[in-house]
Amino acid sequence: MVTPFIPTEEELAEMEAMKLRRQRPASGHTPPPEPGPAPAPPPLRTAETAPELRELVTPFVPTAEELALYKNPHSSKPWTRHLRPVDAPVPDWYKPKPPGSGETSPNSPNTSGGRTQAEPAARKTSAPSTSAAERSMQAVPAIRESSATSTNSAGGCTREHPIPEDSILADYRDFVRKVSELPDGLILAPILSLCGRLLTPNVTLDFGGSKPLTMYNFIATPAGLRKSTTFKPAEKIAQKILMSSDLLYGNASDSALFDSFEQQPHRMQFEDEGNTLLRTWETSAHGKEVSARYLKLYDGSPWTQNYLRERKLHEGGSSERHIPQATLSLCIGATFGVARLDNLEAGSGLRRRFGFYLASQQAREIWWPRSLEGAALDELAEQFRKLSDLQGVVGANSFTQEAREYWISLQKRNRERCKQIPGYTSGEESLLSSLNESPARCLKLAVIFQACRWARGSISDPYTITQDVLALAEQHQDACLDALMELEAQSRRVLVADTGEWLLSQISGDHPGQRSADYTRTELTRRFAANPGRQGALTVSRLYGEILPQLTEKGHCRIRSKVGKCITYTFQWD
Repeated sequence: MVTPFIPTEEELAEMEAMKLRRQRPASGHTPPPEPGPAPAPPPLRTAETAPELRELVTPFVPTAEELALYKNPHSSKPWTRHLRPVDAPVPDWYKPKPPGSGETSPNSPNTSGGRTQAEPAARKTSAPSTSAAERSMQAVPAIRESSATSTNSAGGCTREHPIPEDSILADYRDFVRKVSELPDGLILAPILSLCGRLLTPNVTLDFGGSKPLTMYNFIATPAGLRKSTTFKPAEKIAQKILMSSDLLYGNASDSALFDSFEQQPHRMQFEDEGNTLLRTWETSAHGKEVSARYLKLYDGSPWTQNYLRERKLHEGGSSERHIPQATLSLCIGATFGVARLDNLEAGSGLRRRFGFYLASQQAREIWWPRSLEGAALDELAEQFRKLSDLQGVVGANSFTQEAREYWISLQKRNRERCKQIPGYTSGEESLLSSLNESPARCLKLAVIFQACRWARGSISDPYTITQDVLALAEQHQDACLDALMELEAQSRRVLVADTGEWLLSQISGDHPGQRSADYTRTELTRRFAANPGRQGALTVSRLYGEILPQLTEKGHCRIRSKVGKCITYTFQWD
């Protein structure tokens, strides 16, 4: 309540006297009479002193109809028809449109890879607020929300990797849940690669030529999250079904690989400690050659070598050696630091071929893992052994009418997403490259799903692709794309933070004994972004679009002055 200012009688008289002094007449004029005392202000009227005001302060008592409307705001009253219930499905027109060139999306993508959509909703939390630089890096995943089967799950959780529940894949998942604490998607990655190997080369895809069912899967977790434990069951099953010559281990040169594949051209490789393998591919000359070879092994291409030294080993002096078709199914486990494959010359092609499975925390707690020795694992191995008995070709005539229509709509959605991605940043290029391979991976997953259903006895024809299994394969592949974009976002944040620390250390080293330094925009560009064309060098767009905003958020950088186009930055450190 605001009490009005009420002057006293003395104050009123003093104010009137001041007015008279200002209006004093000229000499010889009769002065006006002095005013009388000001009347006292009337007393304040309240509900206690004035009974007629009591009805004006009577508290509001809602009616029964108003109370019902308050308790049920989603009733069919006219004024609430524009409200959407909280649990109602989001219509397509309500979903945010993908950002255009230079724009950012208000939606942040998955920020935690440790849970799946199937876990309790109580564990889901709202996505934290992000800076402008992070939103810019996270804008690409919003493009995928235009598809009905391709919406990012809310609450910072990665999408579930679905599989047919009436298949031996579900039996394997249930078994490994008692062994591994990782989410279900990461449990399935090694066994899916093994299924691809068991079906190769007897079952092929007739899709623009004969394609093998090779599968490349990548498991990315923080260090120490028990990736090796997740690989063990699939490795045990592979050792029970395949020969030792079918399995490939560790690093090798291109020539050594050729010798191995010349003896057995179709192989399987598990690498639970993939950091060592990937670092070798990055740093050594023979590793760069081998990483490029893995592209051909995925495609099932012919392999020819022609070295002069081979003449001594062959009769007739021929130096040419040839393998008609060499294939490899691969599952790698590594940490986030190397999972983006940025430093590989063949990194872009490998990212396109890999299906990514990401986790940042455990999905369950196991105090004593189940034994991998016993009848249960032997029975699983016998079920998966049936896949090697299949022989056939899956082509256009293998689709039902509904599946054929769904396949066309799947490709239309995929091409529409590709058109909406500008491809200016490395994250956008990774998504665009993976989207180009996505339909082929969906086909491979659909064939593997049908084969695993047949092995369990759920269906009689493993070569017919139905609409439901094709939709399941698309959802599984969309989850892999989610994991790829989350991996891009995490790696990008780490890279920006590391580069910011490096930049600040360089500036502090140039000014020993000081705690701050000033640089103009021209000086910063000349000092730190002078070679943008060099591979791995800091570019101007990264310097001013990512690094400096990150340092500004931490309080290490601020704009001191801006005169025209001349901007001066002040850097501070402890």
